Amino acid sequence: MIRINLVPQKRKGPAERGQKSLLLGVILLLAAGTLAYLFVHKPLAEEIETLHSATARLDQDNRDKRNQLKGYKELKEAVKAAEERKKVIARLDNARATPAHMLYELSSILTPRRTPTMTRAMSNEVKENPNRELSPDWDPKHVWITKFSEKNGQFRLDGGSQSDSDMTQLALRLQASVYFHNVVPEGGQESVDKESGITFYKFTIVGKVAY
Repeated sequence: MIRINLVPQKRKGPAERGQKSLLLGVILLLAAGTLAYLFVHKPLAEEIETLHSATARLDQDNRDKRNQLKGYKELKEAVKAAEERKKVIARLDNARATPAHMLYELSSILTPRRTPTMTRAMSNEVKENPNRELSPDWDPKHVWITKFSEKNGQFRLDGGSQSDSDMTQLALRLQASVYFHNVVPEGGQESVDKESGITFYKFTIVGKVAY
């Protein structure tokens, strides 16, 4: 037997359709949020965490290095001060020792039959070069020193001699000595002694002291 339902079917209203649309929207929103978390937020969060960890390690390394370098500045200044003291001591030693050697050499040059302290090369040149020849008959008593000064390695010798050639022999000996460099007769002229009336040669010799 065939039955026919004459009761009218209940149709879905606007409210029910709206609830389904809302539910679908929520599901889509949750899905989008999940995807954003998985593919955007989580990688960024992990990268930020990695950067924070690296920064923390760098900070710790810097603290360790600062601790290791404590006192380095003071040590560097102490070393610098020690080097300066060493230089001062060396200058004082030179100032004390050099004039002694220099004056001894000068006294030796002014001693009869004594020759200056020479290198082997200079000794050979003195023998072979007529312009540098040291006269063996030269008498150092023919010259006298009126003033001798030395400052910062430069010396000046003022004196007199019986003749121009006596001054020349003194200059040649100074030039040949290992204790003097760049020795040059700066000038000379004939003068007359006021008391005795004797004519003599007045001269000046300049050069450098070998430190």
